[in-house]
Amino acid sequence: MKNRRRITSLLTALSLIVTMFTVTSVPVKAESFTKGQELEDVVFQIYAQDSVNYSWHVYDESPTIYNEPMQITWSQDPNEKFGEIGGSLSFGFQLADNALQIGQNATVHFTVKNIKLTFSGMPEFSGIPDIDKTANFLCKEATWGKTGNSVEVSLREDIRRAYPDLPLAGLVKSLVKVTCTFQLVSYERGEWVGPQNPDGSEFRGRDDLLADMGAGVSITNALDKADCTGDEITDAMLDAYAGMGIKSLYVPVNYDSHMGEDGTIDDAFLEKVKTMVDHAISKGFYVILSLTGSGDWLSPLPELRSSTDSRLTKMYVSIANKMDSFGDHLLIQVLHHPVATKEPTVDPEAEEPPAPLGISDYNTVLSAWQDKIVRVIRGTGTNNTVRTILLSPYNSDPELIASMSFTEVTNLALSVEFAPYEDKDWDKNVAAGILKDEIANANNEAKKKNTAVIVTSFGALNKNNYDARVQYAYDFTTGARNAGTVAFWKENGNTDEIGLISYADASYAFPIIGLSQAAAAAGEKKPAMDATVVTTEPEPETEAPTEKATEEKQTETQQETETQEQTPEETKKGKNTTVIIIAVVLGVVFIGAVIVLALMFKKRSGSFF
Repeated sequence: MKNRRRITSLLTALSLIVTMFTVTSVPVKAESFTKGQELEDVVFQIYAQDSVNYSWHVYDESPTIYNEPMQITWSQDPNEKFGEIGGSLSFGFQLADNALQIGQNATVHFTVKNIKLTFSGMPEFSGIPDIDKTANFLCKEATWGKTGNSVEVSLREDIRRAYPDLPLAGLVKSLVKVTCTFQLVSYERGEWVGPQNPDGSEFRGRDDLLADMGAGVSITNALDKADCTGDEITDAMLDAYAGMGIKSLYVPVNYDSHMGEDGTIDDAFLEKVKTMVDHAISKGFYVILSLTGSGDWLSPLPELRSSTDSRLTKMYVSIANKMDSFGDHLLIQVLHHPVATKEPTVDPEAEEPPAPLGISDYNTVLSAWQDKIVRVIRGTGTNNTVRTILLSPYNSDPELIASMSFTEVTNLALSVEFAPYEDKDWDKNVAAGILKDEIANANNEAKKKNTAVIVTSFGALNKNNYDARVQYAYDFTTGARNAGTVAFWKENGNTDEIGLISYADASYAFPIIGLSQAAAAAGEKKPAMDATVVTTEPEPETEAPTEKATEEKQTETQQETETQEQTPEETKKGKNTTVIIIAVVLGVVFIGAVIVLALMFKKRSGSFF
């Protein structure tokens, strides 16, 4: 028997080794359970919820045991668990699965029998009928936590009927003991794929994205205009940026004229934004979608904290839900360039004027908003649970990163801006060194907070200094690349100011600036001033082919196919050599593992079997 167990253990270990080389990432498959198995994440509890402020109170909870009766007894001192609930409340049993992922479903059947409640100073109450409940879960988004991963059974009306003359809240507050027999009759979790790109590839995190995002442009004076319609970013513009080697777009969007006072966004406009993102990503761009506003409601003042928090929450539930299906080529920023545009309200009857607000006051409000919105985004859909999100210090000032505070750091980046360079000439030897230090310092401060910097705006103004602007773009992007980050040139469609192209017809004005950015982001030499951009010419219209032309085309295609099938002998040998090398390496690793495991068994037992 001992020998058989050792052989079985050895074979199991070898099977695991083989699996390491043959199994790739797979979705979470549908899961069922066996009788008597303890399910720590599936909990049974008795709860009360204040219907005024929606605060949730759990009297007690127990992990469940699959398909076996559980004798449950919960005892507490009066007021210890439910002492804070108000006069209006819901009350009852709840079964919840904390392991369900957003988008995952489950089916459940459970019973609760022999229910007895004891309230302080009163006899035991056993007038609640047995419960036999079947439910389907579909875990989905919520502005707080998850919905669709639990089922409640209310006991409120049973208590009210039994004690019609007593206040319900007072009774629930005095609950001291609960006993019942609970049984999880059946439970099955459905399949869950998890975050992934539309092509099924792995959803990448922040650091992998930064390594691939290349050069970028920040498209201002378009969707961030107060009266924008959603049509300002054209196909010709995208082609122009792609021709210059630009890989990433930073797109602030102003929703003010398409949104109600409560934060409800017009779905037709939101659909236009989604279409723009989809079109840009289909052309190979990364897109950072940001939120801007033209109203004072976005000023991070303490007096606006609550009202704006509510409005932002509703906005981002809509935005994040709409964008969840996009893969990792979409990043979302919480707030674009947050800054106070409104002065605090002053009480005219106050004896003394209030102390002026400082950066710490603004940051306190910003931190609360940003933390809340990150939770909102994370709580929507599937891909949003791991999508890279950008936060920003007050005024997007890189020197204020040290004063920022936030609770989450997973796939989080910090958006900062550098003012456009205004001098006519760019002194590479002096100014480039200073610039390099500024970017590196910003990123070092971000690393202290386990995040990374993305420079979402920089540039150099047009002062008839094309050469100097090209050099500035190259040096700045090089500094960003050396710091491990990416940088976006501030594009406004006005070539007399800072624009690289004209929005009117997407004509190239300063293409070498974009080419220089792309070269610097790739670690290549700065292109010559006469370098040309890559353009996509439309397909010429042709007449319908004649029968003879069709036959010639078919003959040509057949010849090409035959040529492709005639693989050179050298290529075959190269492929065979590669296969042999891989097989040898795997074989050595496999044999080595067998020897190690055998020695381990020998050491423990004195023999191989």
